[in-house]
Amino acid sequence: MPDPALSCAFVPASATQLPANAQASAEGGVAPRWAVLTVTWANSLASGILWSGVPFVTERQYGFTKAQNLALALAEAAVYVVVAFFSGSLLRKLGTRGGLTPRGWLAGVFLVQVAASFVALTGVWGLIAASCILSAVGASLWPVMESYVSSGQHGGNMRRSLGYFNVTWMSATGASLLLMAPLMAVGEAQYSLLAMLPVSALSLVLLRWFPSCPAPHPPEHAHTHIAPQYPYLLKATRFIIPASYVFISVIGPVLPFLLRDLALDDGMKTPLASVWMFARTFVVMALSQVTFWHARWSTLAVAVALLAGGFALTIMATSATMAFVGLAMFGAGHGTIYYAGIYYAMAVGGAEVDAGGRFEALIGLGYVIGPLAVMFCDESKGQLVGATWAAAMLGLVPALAPWFAWRRRQAKLAGVAA
Repeated sequence: MPDPALSCAFVPASATQLPANAQASAEGGVAPRWAVLTVTWANSLASGILWSGVPFVTERQYGFTKAQNLALALAEAAVYVVVAFFSGSLLRKLGTRGGLTPRGWLAGVFLVQVAASFVALTGVWGLIAASCILSAVGASLWPVMESYVSSGQHGGNMRRSLGYFNVTWMSATGASLLLMAPLMAVGEAQYSLLAMLPVSALSLVLLRWFPSCPAPHPPEHAHTHIAPQYPYLLKATRFIIPASYVFISVIGPVLPFLLRDLALDDGMKTPLASVWMFARTFVVMALSQVTFWHARWSTLAVAVALLAGGFALTIMATSATMAFVGLAMFGAGHGTIYYAGIYYAMAVGGAEVDAGGRFEALIGLGYVIGPLAVMFCDESKGQLVGATWAAAMLGLVPALAPWFAWRRRQAKLAGVAA
């Protein structure tokens, strides 16, 4: 059932001034896919600069050490997980008491994003503050956007919508590092944060085509496409997703130092770093067109193996080619985990903001654990890999429990049938 606070009972007066097709959307329904995906791509470009580009800025412009980069990543992650977890409940309260709709929430988020981009240019402390603010922006933005993506849909339609959504944001994060390359080459990478300005302006304009709140799933179809193993797979992904972001939270802050050791030109560092993001994108594009992975436990097992193996190969790389292969494996594994995870989360949890908020909070939890696990490692690459793997096991081992529960259920059903 949709959350009553997101039921579109309140429609802002400005809706009456929209074009005819936008007027219909504002009164209820599904936002045009082109509008949702354009906002997604633009803001994912900004997110890519924050999570993957800022570590290069701090290392190149301000001389941060690996430990300082990890500490900044930890601060960003702590902000992210708290804001993401409470975004749904906060929006409900503001909607009930003040009439704020999810669309109005997004408008406020984009305005904060503009202010943070200027703060980032005031020096190292400004960059640190802006990074934390933009982390809160992302945590406030994506649960709401994810609810718009899957609203009113189930089964094949929702799988395709999530596929488009994932391909869109994943390609944008990779593109952000490519676009940073010229600024990296001339030593002015911090100006890449000004990308928030056109991104926010475009997003505010496109909100005209968003409904005031995400459309609910049709009640008569709410569980038609939920296979019996979905809840079990969802429980498993709730452990695997944080574990996957343990790896990402480590590789992001340390990658500038790994690539520096490979003696790459500054202009080539961010393009190589983007390899895993584009590999992730291509895998999601493929999975969105097929269903063989659907409801299969083996899909998650292979994805975890690719992720962990690719991480180790990247960290231990002694050449750009070795790093390329490792990053490609890493991206393929994460793309599979993320795509499966968000599908099960939305299929079982619905399109409410809380479902997206819980999903984003799990991501933030992984971002917290990773830096904590390796912050005090010495310069040994083997120790870095071992500490990250050990931290990830906190999520991977409990993920086996839903699988065992599913096996017991099947065995019990088989016994009854016999």
